[in-house]
Amino acid sequence: MSARPRPGSSPAPRQLTADEQELADRRRSERRVLAVVAVVAVLVMIGGGIGFQSWRTSRSPHASETVPAASVHSGPVQLTNRKPIRLGKVDAPVTLTIYEDFHCPHCADFEEEFGPVLTKAQQAGSVVVELYPMAFIDAGSAAAANGMACAAEAGFGHAYHRGLFANSGLSWSAGQLTELAALVTESVPQSFTACVTGSTHAGWVQSINAAADADGVTGTPTVRLDGSPVDLNELTPDSLETMIEQAAR
Repeated sequence: MSARPRPGSSPAPRQLTADEQELADRRRSERRVLAVVAVVAVLVMIGGGIGFQSWRTSRSPHASETVPAASVHSGPVQLTNRKPIRLGKVDAPVTLTIYEDFHCPHCADFEEEFGPVLTKAQQAGSVVVELYPMAFIDAGSAAAANGMACAAEAGFGHAYHRGLFANSGLSWSAGQLTELAALVTESVPQSFTACVTGSTHAGWVQSINAAADADGVTGTPTVRLDGSPVDLNELTPDSLETMIEQAAR
């Protein structure tokens, strides 16, 4: 007669057969392999994302689809602390003031949509753009703003401005800023390269941030036509062109 288990006790577990033990071991091994594969897949995805982001921000700039710098008269610009860069004919009857950050996605959208209208008006001599290149997003913003100041000082500010926004996703290393200059002007003066690598106008960039703050600018882009705020929510390329034409009369 077999002994009955005592109350509160459990029967002894049944021993697995050799075949059952082999199957259990094989399943554990398969689970381990699947777990390792899953971890590797996640790491590959993360690494690929990091690699793509690094490539996206560190690649060479491309030329923007814009007019040659010579077709928009600006010439070398003399920089003054807290004062904007003026692009276009200085005696133009209309002044459009723009506060932008070169890493601001909304600013890039603004330039893509309205840049051609402004270029046309600058070519016609009807508007001069007062540009405040702010730098509040990251180090690339400051580097690009300094590069913009260097380009304006060297006399190819308009084309460089368009090129910066055409490549707004770049990190803006000194090499990228110098490469962009070679794309938008036929001859890059050595003074420009030295200006970029030496962050010559870093103090001026800081003064522009201070000026924008004093002017009550709380976001970018901020646009003013002859001093009056422009409602960007209601703005279209046609309405901007009409506004400039009417203000020029």
